[in-house]
Amino acid sequence: MAIESITIDKFENEKVNKDNLPDDSGTLKKKVGFKVVDDNGGVFIVDRYLDIVDGKTDDEYSKDAYDLAKTAIDDWQNSLVNIGKKFNPENGKIE
Repeated sequence: MAIESITIDKFENEKVNKDNLPDDSGTLKKKVGFKVVDDNGGVFIVDRYLDIVDGKTDDEYSKDAYDLAKTAIDDWQNSLVNIGKKFNPENGKIE
């Protein structure tokens, strides 16, 4: 399965705690979220929080967030490799 599209579905500042959970007394960070759609219609949503840096562009935040999310996106794709394949109990193999 191949990725059909990656779109930004969140781009906002949010106060979060050390675990990146919303917290009004937390640190203000840039939240960048992606919606990843594969060619089978599967959807994966992933968010990343980045330190806010003066002068950093939206493109730079997006690139940094994508770099941090890449492993999660790859893991999601890899988890779908056997979906839809048949299992043959006679020989114990996925076909």
